[in-house]
Amino acid sequence: MILAATLPGGTLNQDRHATGDGFALVLDGATSFAGDRSHDPGWYAEQLANALTVTVPDGGTLADAATAAIANVRDAHGLTPDTAPTSTIALARWSAETVETYVLGDSLAVVLHPDGTETVHHDDRLAAVAPAERAAYRAHLADGHGYDDALRPLLLALQAEQARHRNQPGGFWIAGAQPEAAQHGVTTTTPRRDVAAVMLATDGVALDRHPTATTWRDLYDEARHDGPAQVLQRIHDAEVSDPDGQRWPRAKPHDDKTLVVITPGD
Repeated sequence: MILAATLPGGTLNQDRHATGDGFALVLDGATSFAGDRSHDPGWYAEQLANALTVTVPDGGTLADAATAAIANVRDAHGLTPDTAPTSTIALARWSAETVETYVLGDSLAVVLHPDGTETVHHDDRLAAVAPAERAAYRAHLADGHGYDDALRPLLLALQAEQARHRNQPGGFWIAGAQPEAAQHGVTTTTPRRDVAAVMLATDGVALDRHPTATTWRDLYDEARHDGPAQVLQRIHDAEVSDPDGQRWPRAKPHDDKTLVVITPGD
């Protein structure tokens, strides 16, 4: 069984998700506060999702599937690294023997195990980049200034510093116009017998903002009972209670949210 939902944070949704026979994926097109990308990030995420639905089932490694998909989109649309939009990737692929996950960027793949434990597979390299700039914008929000005009220069400074480290050794890796970046994704393989369920989520699905859930298994149980759309709405509603980003400092009042819940045995 596969359940999926997405909820835009604003007028446009830059997240995408797709599922197929034995695989699922979520993508989070990265917002550019400078508006200097050649295409909309949601458009790029859409093109990449379509390309991945072709390459992922081919049977090679998930890193190779992501590499091929990025190359196909780049070549089809003439994208270049300096202006191309970017996107995270979170993939799951399963067979009778194994469950594979792949993460590039700050989306998540969570494996729930039959014994009640959970393993969160994530790529935290972006979080290690530009710590001073990140701290500055979060302090601005934590101090109660909200989403005022003074926040924008802080976010521009953050993204400018991040750009210096994008798809560079010692920095972080993301899908864009450099297919080789995909080889740096975080890949795991788990025996099928050790997997009860898998969850794929963009970073807008912030567990710490959910009013009652404290674990991903809690979110899984809620998604199975009430549907994933309700999970996303509850997180969104929690953010409404923090309109100035003071409790949960974040770059936007609401991020796009996408959740895919996979129960391979159902």
